[in-house]
Amino acid sequence: MSAGKRGLLGSCRDCLSWGDLYQSGTCPSCRGRTGWRVDHCQGCGRRVRVRHGHCRLCRAQAIQHLGQMRLRGPVPPHVTLSHWQLFLTGFGPGYELHATSTPQPSASGVAVPPVTWQLPGQLALFTWPRDFTRFDRRTHANPSNQALVHARAVARDIAEARGWSHHLVDEVDDALVVLLSGHAPGDRLTYTEIGHVDRLGYNVSRTAEVIDHLGLLDDDRTDTTERWLAGKLAPLAPAIADDVRAWADSLRHGGPRTKPRAAATVRSYVRDILPALATWSARYEHLRQVTRDDVRQHLGTLTGLAKKRCLVGLRSLFRYSKRAGRVFRDPTTHLSAGNIRPTLPMPLSDALLAQAVQACTTSAHRLVLALTAIHAARPITLRRMMLDDVDLPSRRITINGHTRRIDDLTAALIAQHLADRQRRWPHTLNRHLFLSEQTGHDLRPVSEGWLNKPLKGLNVTLKQISMDRQLEEALNHGPDALHLTAVFGIGERTAMRYADAARRLLRTDPCRS
Repeated sequence: MSAGKRGLLGSCRDCLSWGDLYQSGTCPSCRGRTGWRVDHCQGCGRRVRVRHGHCRLCRAQAIQHLGQMRLRGPVPPHVTLSHWQLFLTGFGPGYELHATSTPQPSASGVAVPPVTWQLPGQLALFTWPRDFTRFDRRTHANPSNQALVHARAVARDIAEARGWSHHLVDEVDDALVVLLSGHAPGDRLTYTEIGHVDRLGYNVSRTAEVIDHLGLLDDDRTDTTERWLAGKLAPLAPAIADDVRAWADSLRHGGPRTKPRAAATVRSYVRDILPALATWSARYEHLRQVTRDDVRQHLGTLTGLAKKRCLVGLRSLFRYSKRAGRVFRDPTTHLSAGNIRPTLPMPLSDALLAQAVQACTTSAHRLVLALTAIHAARPITLRRMMLDDVDLPSRRITINGHTRRIDDLTAALIAQHLADRQRRWPHTLNRHLFLSEQTGHDLRPVSEGWLNKPLKGLNVTLKQISMDRQLEEALNHGPDALHLTAVFGIGERTAMRYADAARRLLRTDPCRS
């Protein structure tokens, strides 16, 4: 095919229009402009054929801006070319497309200037999953991409506000180069695509945090609570499962007069009423068919706290269903679980405590176990403890607002933990006493799951160890509620409960008295 023949589909190298091209790579309109000279365009900066200082693409955009049919002379000075709209060969640009981002507040509270892309851009015709594991820094890296430049500035600002280590800062910076070197206006990144940088050795969660701060993240992760709920409701009758799912969604997201509940609370509610729902699904197709006798019959099979929790869950379900018009009447009205006497705490065996000691291998978890087994600190209290609560030179510690002296073992464990904490997170701004891999780079407390992680698989929890310590104090120093309140800073009713339990144990075990 000669140089003058047409038949190639692609983008014109001069005006960037898409369509039928000559073999030279230009469209018919650009090929016919033989009188134009090659120079740098004053609008887009490209070195192409220009007339009066502007290329055909910039002149077409100026025509659209002016609302004229054609432009014979130079582009007027008052016309600002800040964006371009690509078009098909033989047609002009049909509408404008701005490619700017809105100002985003930085992590330190200072507004980061918005990024404006001064390059031609267009909307995506279709989406296709990208594989960033094939990124080659030598050929694909584009440090001058304005989205990447802006993201790096935001990442530095967040790192300074959160106290990130220089290793984490370098990881996030390298990940941003991989993800945003080829970024174009309008592009968005899914969490799945960001997860590809994990194979390259970069931090995914902190990188996603920066991308989300820029407003470029589409979180496509599956909701774990939704997936758990779907599995639990699968055996139920379809209509009953739909009612329970709608009720669970109202608990999770709240309503006009209700606050959203935590995911753990929603799971607990559903778990407590699942046996009743499974029994009714075998006989009924809808919750409207459930009667008061059915509820009373199921509650008769339960005792104690399980009975009360089931009634609370069923009452919440039917009240919501009645308000939403899913049932005609509430079969749980005027039903009571009765007075439930709390179970008395029982001492743990020495074998369980020995297993807990052997399971805690890190300095942080050894300190967690010591504060629980010696000072009866609860998990919620351990999560909220701050560095200011520890006064190592004065050998004093504040637990849940109650200040007490530190014994030699606890003091040694605190000193070892603080040394390891400083070594692992020297630049962190998180003031909590305990940090994890995640919370060491932000300001959140550790989770209760992290605290109980070493005890997973053992038949004991930190809460049980804390209860055992308070019961042991009552057994060794007598069932005195005032003494327990003074030592552990617990409430009066709680202290009276442990004193009563110790009193009963001393009656049945004369060797202790």
